Amino acid sequence: MERSEQEWAGLYQKVKNLVPVEIGEEAWYLIIAATLATSPATSLLASFYTHLTTNDPSFSSEKSKRRLSLRLRDVLFKLISLVGGPQVLCVLMPLAKAEGDVESKSRSSTLNDKWRAEKMSVQTIYDRGVETINRVYGVTLLPKIFDSWGSHKEDMKFNEIFVFYGLYLSDFEVMTPLETEAVVYSAISCLGLGGPGNWHLRGMGRLLGARGKDDESEKIRRVKGQLMNLRQAVMSVVEFVGEEFVSRAKLEKWANVENMVREFGGWGDDE
Repeated sequence: MERSEQEWAGLYQKVKNLVPVEIGEEAWYLIIAATLATSPATSLLASFYTHLTTNDPSFSSEKSKRRLSLRLRDVLFKLISLVGGPQVLCVLMPLAKAEGDVESKSRSSTLNDKWRAEKMSVQTIYDRGVETINRVYGVTLLPKIFDSWGSHKEDMKFNEIFVFYGLYLSDFEVMTPLETEAVVYSAISCLGLGGPGNWHLRGMGRLLGARGKDDESEKIRRVKGQLMNLRQAVMSVVEFVGEEFVSRAKLEKWANVENMVREFGGWGDDE
């Protein structure tokens, strides 16, 4: 279903007002993009790109369009590990068409050096994956998750750390760690699976500085408010897409911040 410019502008403004600036001044459109790209309406990210580049002067120049394209590509790279390749490719093709000159751009496309096998170090990629996953989950929650995998633990653990986190979610060349975690939270929550979305709501809080047991300190109250606004921003995009996505994402079952903190007993004591 096509959306009017007024509908896009309303979503744009609502999400921009909700997303905490601490996550990044441009995080709002990455959150919209990640949520749209996870939805069953696979052409909506392309429509969003067209709306931005047509109506927002910040995205109207050729330089800004190239930068926007690069950042949306990075969102889609992250989503490969979160929602799967087929979904990402079905979103990518309409986006490429919206960007224009598909054939000429395909002919001139070059491989980024970071994806060249001869330049990759398995140990370096693994190590940065360990650093990022520990920063997001903390040393108390993560072992409990790994230990729930039974005989599959070690092989799945390696792939979680090396492939998902090392290759993709620890690559901060284009997006910051905070922007990346906001994209992860948005996409995973929209799968309607409960637990993983809650892990990353907590992880987002950790990246914003929350630690220790839940308390009523000014810092924790501030982080909780930021998380509630982020949650509402993602839910607003889901509702914008329509009833099918609302049902699939199971919005009515999304944990609020207080319930999440009670479930996990706090934010973790590690620094």
